[in-house]
Amino acid sequence: MEMDVEGVDQISSLPDALLSRIISHLGISESIRTSILSRRWKNIWKSSSCLHFDTNFLTKSRIDIYERGASFRNYDRKRLYDEISRATGLVERVIDSHETKLVFCSISHIEDNLKSGLVERLIKNLKEKKLIEELSLVCEKLFVSDRFQCNLPPGIFFCRTLHVLELKGYRLKDASPFESCRNLVTLRLDSVNLDDKTLSRVILNCMFLEDLCLCSCTGLKKIEIHDKKLKSLKLNDLDLEGVDIEAEGLSILVLNSVSCSVNMKINTPTLLEFGFCSDGGRLQKSTQIYSRIIDLLERCCGLLQQKPNNGFVNCSNPFGQLHTLSISLALDSQMEQHILDHIFRLCTHLQKLCISIPPNNTGPSDWELPYPTFMFWEKRELHDSITHSLKLVKIKGFCGKEEEIVFAKHLIRKAPMLRRFVVECGENCSETGARETLGLSLEPRASVNLSIVLKPEMLAEEFQCPQIDNATQLRSAVFFASYEHSHNM
Repeated sequence: MEMDVEGVDQISSLPDALLSRIISHLGISESIRTSILSRRWKNIWKSSSCLHFDTNFLTKSRIDIYERGASFRNYDRKRLYDEISRATGLVERVIDSHETKLVFCSISHIEDNLKSGLVERLIKNLKEKKLIEELSLVCEKLFVSDRFQCNLPPGIFFCRTLHVLELKGYRLKDASPFESCRNLVTLRLDSVNLDDKTLSRVILNCMFLEDLCLCSCTGLKKIEIHDKKLKSLKLNDLDLEGVDIEAEGLSILVLNSVSCSVNMKINTPTLLEFGFCSDGGRLQKSTQIYSRIIDLLERCCGLLQQKPNNGFVNCSNPFGQLHTLSISLALDSQMEQHILDHIFRLCTHLQKLCISIPPNNTGPSDWELPYPTFMFWEKRELHDSITHSLKLVKIKGFCGKEEEIVFAKHLIRKAPMLRRFVVECGENCSETGARETLGLSLEPRASVNLSIVLKPEMLAEEFQCPQIDNATQLRSAVFFASYEHSHNM
């Protein structure tokens, strides 16, 4: 325990409510160990609002196997299962010893715990005795050959206090465990195997669902969501044949590393935040996946119109009310610059823009232009989003390429409402690119309140970039404004 100069235990002098809140951030093993610190600490963990039964609690031997890199084939499978089953069985005793209601509980288990009925008993105990509000269940797969289906009884997740549910590593044969889940507000499915029909039934059963996240799920071919109450939808690492989203109340939509080979339809008229990022490493392995993502972006912003028998579906503008956009684009690609330009045109209320530049971009060949590529943004029409609403811009993976520098200068010079411009240099940024990037801080600015932040900060120190005070910024802005006025007359 931390002592002050007089040897007084400052932490133990804190009230019990605060101590239990601190303990709630620990794993269950560490939480219980605090009971040996003193007589006062003996029962503090029992009033914690959160319990985390992580994999370290299941078995020390399993962690040792990972650390040694040993093969499961060289380990006694039955012994490993028995050891984990015994450890998981202790979860019941710990929950029974807990004395107050639980806000959050996370449990890692193996498939045998499903077959034996242990997981069902734990869920019922948490619902009926602990009035659980947020529950996370993780099914650990110890062997590649493991194949199982969730055999939880119908309506097991129905609970008047349960609002947040996360399942990871499950295989859902149907939606029966979600029957009558009227109180569920947030549902996260990670690495879950389920088909299209099951997903539709799950959403239908959770009639007041507002937040849905699907990450690395398998078995899905087409995601079809028609829901007026859904407010947030996040799709991560999915390979699909079709997406059909009709959600009038949706305000947040995130599509990360999502490929769609055939049909795409998005109708979200009240969308406020949109994120579309790709896993750069994954994209480099497959130009086909890259092309699908580019197609998806083009369809979202209306560059591709509906054509007979080609599988493309024209989308209504989902960006009319958008104020936050996170997107993965290569700024040195003319095709993707066209996409970004159309997004500026559609997002008339855009305030925050975050661009992630994929490393070693190997996208499709660019379109041919009647002028040099570095003149692209100079030739584009200034949209309302740039001249009236854009306040924050952040670019990650910046390499100081000519097209990247030109785009950055375009916003610095043309966005009078811009308050903060953050540039994070990527690992592939050359010395020449770094010098060009540092030059951005000297650019005349359309906004006298603009702050330009270059990261990493050590870059500025290494090249001894001068600090620009507010007076210099003001003089630059006035000079540039005068120049623009005389130039346009």
